[in-house]
Amino acid sequence: GEERVKVKGDDDVLIYRAKCCNPIMGEPIVGYITRGKGVSVHAQSCPNVQNLLYDPERRIAVEWDQGKGAGEPTYDVRLSVEVEDRPGLLAAITAVLAGMSADIRNAEVRTFDDRTAAIELVLRIHDLKHLDKVVGAIEHVPGVIAVERVNA
Repeated sequence: GEERVKVKGDDDVLIYRAKCCNPIMGEPIVGYITRGKGVSVHAQSCPNVQNLLYDPERRIAVEWDQGKGAGEPTYDVRLSVEVEDRPGLLAAITAVLAGMSADIRNAEVRTFDDRTAAIELVLRIHDLKHLDKVVGAIEHVPGVIAVERVNA
């Protein structure tokens, strides 16, 4: 998929989104020049960035490319939803998502002995605003305890 990130003033650089934090359009991002692989783009909030695992010399300014290219870019975002284990809850969540054009790429449910369950969702998201709306909507489904974005 198209990455839709650009290095300020340079269009010929290979850019890829870092797997550790999978930044999505709208999040504050930073770029690092990697050895031989172009520029890796991290969310500013990424622990790897916070821990200064990276040489500040290799930091480079990057920005989201808002240019209207072919279609809106989408990003696969993984959410972990902690819920009460009750019938119909997954259906309620999927109904909410269907109304928000957040395609479900994958859903896995694990139930626990304490009558709770964890739903792992991989959703196709447009940007940070979209993600915030989707998370808010899931949180409002009765029986949902917590929603967390997971990287990995």
